[in-house]
Amino acid sequence: MGIILVYVMIVALFISVPSIIDILIAYVSQYKIRKLLIEKASKDGLKPSELKELLKETGKAPGGIQGLSRATMALSVILILGIAVFHLITKDEPTEGDSQIVGNVLSMLGGLLAAITGFYFGGRPAEKAAEEKAEEKSKTN
Repeated sequence: MGIILVYVMIVALFISVPSIIDILIAYVSQYKIRKLLIEKASKDGLKPSELKELLKETGKAPGGIQGLSRATMALSVILILGIAVFHLITKDEPTEGDSQIVGNVLSMLGGLLAAITGFYFGGRPAEKAAEEKAEEKSKTN
């Protein structure tokens, strides 16, 4: 039971640490930008267009690393597959039904890996197309 807890902790850290770091960096950078804009506004005064831009910027949520969630999810499945293979190979006492269990676990995780890889690489072109469409729309406005 103890080794399973270690595996779960490894996967949990692998998933949560990059996301937490990304969130912290995004909010710190947004705070610095807002602070600079407010300092400039108090020193120089603002034109109406600058005030409009400042208000627009302060209402936005900070952006993070694009694709981080998707990449973390795909790499997490690879990590889980690696941990499962490692655990099955280094297991102390193999029993009679282990080869069947190993085959089932590996085929299940392999199928999951294929599905996530397809999602990861298949969703990116659609995302790019949506970004390009949004840029064209913003240029016409």
